[in-house]
Amino acid sequence: MWTSTLQLDLAHVIPTKILGNFWRGAYFSSFAPLQVQNLPRQPLPASNWVRVRNTLAGICGSDLPLIFVDGDFNVAPAALPRHNHTYPGHEVVGEVIQVEEDVQSLHVGDRVVLQYGPNCLTAGIQPLCRSCASGNYGLCESGALPGPRPIGGGWSEEMLLHEDQLFRVPSDISDAQAVLLEPSAVAVHAVLRHLPQAGDRVLIIGAGTIGQLILQVVRALAPDAEISVLARHAFQIERAASMGARIIYRQDSYEGVQEATGGQLYQGRFGNKMLLGGYDVIYDTVGSKRTTHDSLRWARAGSTVVMVGLNLHRMHIDLTPIWYQEVNLIGTLGHGIETWPIGTSEKKSTFEIAAQLIENQQLHPDKLITHSFLLGEYRDALLTAKNKGHHRAIKVVFDFSKQPASVVPNVRAAARRSRRVLTTTSPSQPLTPDDVDAHAPTPDPAVPVTYAAPDTTDAGDDPKTIVVSRPAHTRFNVPSPPETPEDSSPDQRSTGSASQNSGADDQADKTITVSTSKHARFDAATQYGSLPGFHQGLEDLGIMYGDEEDDTHKTPAVPPGYQVQHTEPEPTPPTNTGEDRDNVEAPFIAPDSIDTSNDYAWMQFIESQDTGENMLEGLSTTSTTNTLVNTDETTTPVNTDETTTPVNTDETNTGDQLSAPINTRAGNDESKTITTSSAKRSRSKRKGVNHP
Repeated sequence: MWTSTLQLDLAHVIPTKILGNFWRGAYFSSFAPLQVQNLPRQPLPASNWVRVRNTLAGICGSDLPLIFVDGDFNVAPAALPRHNHTYPGHEVVGEVIQVEEDVQSLHVGDRVVLQYGPNCLTAGIQPLCRSCASGNYGLCESGALPGPRPIGGGWSEEMLLHEDQLFRVPSDISDAQAVLLEPSAVAVHAVLRHLPQAGDRVLIIGAGTIGQLILQVVRALAPDAEISVLARHAFQIERAASMGARIIYRQDSYEGVQEATGGQLYQGRFGNKMLLGGYDVIYDTVGSKRTTHDSLRWARAGSTVVMVGLNLHRMHIDLTPIWYQEVNLIGTLGHGIETWPIGTSEKKSTFEIAAQLIENQQLHPDKLITHSFLLGEYRDALLTAKNKGHHRAIKVVFDFSKQPASVVPNVRAAARRSRRVLTTTSPSQPLTPDDVDAHAPTPDPAVPVTYAAPDTTDAGDDPKTIVVSRPAHTRFNVPSPPETPEDSSPDQRSTGSASQNSGADDQADKTITVSTSKHARFDAATQYGSLPGFHQGLEDLGIMYGDEEDDTHKTPAVPPGYQVQHTEPEPTPPTNTGEDRDNVEAPFIAPDSIDTSNDYAWMQFIESQDTGENMLEGLSTTSTTNTLVNTDETTTPVNTDETTTPVNTDETNTGDQLSAPINTRAGNDESKTITTSSAKRSRSKRKGVNHP
């Protein structure tokens, strides 16, 4: 189960914060707080828990400071114990796919959104704290909670959590509306903290998702209020102006506020400004030092400033307007229990009120969604949300319906990933070409992408998996993960292994593991030998086959730098064992409609192992002796059919030795290997590089 986690401890935050000043990739590295990992699917830990498969999940503005480590360790929330390890993604809608026996309020198939975090009720604490007893579970006064903790968040494939943490979505609300039900509830709660009266002048600082939703809520609950919006970006100004709000521009904000409110502006020394007679209610959705400083000076005497935006930095600001003008500065966090309908004594949850406003077409949160990404494209999604001005982004969401389950690349940007897996299954079930284009994430140079080769096996062939070891990387001296199964012997770890079934009736998978040395040459015949017309093309070029030898004692030709062993198949594929089990890359399924006559179509699945030293070697060497070399620079013969036979070499051969296996039909028990020699050509010419 692909799961996103946030580790907010010193070991993750400090290195990321330092390197992030000059390397953007630090925020998505293996030591960053954000990790996307393929964790084992866990069972439900209690009888009143449910499993939810996520459909849509949003990126909240409060998530970005945690991911990009924009905060201080000495702010009050950082002292609480339950904030060190979290699952990001509290804006999420999904479907219940499993319930335990004691679940009462939910059923399989219900659409739900995440409403509350862990609290006294979900932890089974009795008696409940004062906040939980009143229904304000987001203000739970219990620090360390006993019992199991939720697994997964909105940025994960699934969530495992207590049934009381969820809110069932009404049938009239779409998924696009439901994914923004939580921020809609935040906006409703902020407005109900101090509801404007008819004729009040209202200022909304910030025109992001929460600012735009507060504008809609004020329009719905206080239609006679005069609303102004202080926006930063032009596209935010356009949207706010389309809803009838007056725009305050940042470059002359004090003058704009004076004009909008009719107050009197006074200016002292060193740029000190003060306004008498400003706004009646101000909702600060930014919460920065600058906006807090200004909002207190733009509020009229006896007015209210509601601090909605979250800021994880300590601030040094002037608070004198609070006592000098008796300004009420109040805070708001999330949502809870409200008095609703207004003017009554009835109580309702903020989620119920927000859902009712959406059903009545008074709120339109789905109109704020501007960008949608696959979960595998989380880097692009987070950077889009962070650089909203450049991308004109308001709300960025992850859409799980766009991709199959478990195809999210793991975040291993600073650690060496030494394997590329090419998987062919028979019969294959490829995606359509349109689906392939839609589902394929952009390959990251630091994160290898796994591909699946097109189905080239005959009807009787068994599925095969080829695991190719890549050259070592030396970024930041990060130790490499093991490249072989845990149960392999030391010799097998150093030379690589190949698992192949014997017997005509054995239908188990065959695995061939090839370890390449640092100076391994590209073996075209091995890669392209199964293509139609390949061997006929060799004959047309005058390249002879090696068929004269006895097939029963023939040793397959192996390119220089390769070592192959045939062993009994392991029950678990090598790529899913050991430390790599949780970090395995999910295969990208290629369509079977690829034109095999086009070499480029196959080239895109193969990565050359050439280095600069290889090119120099090709230019300077006049004769070559091909030998078997393993990854530890040890000469080892190839073992075929349990008979050790050294590979024949030709000291007069001046080209590369190519291995071209021949596809066998279902009734043919033996395979043939053709050893050919190609004319010597400079490696730089084959790569299209011209040397002076």
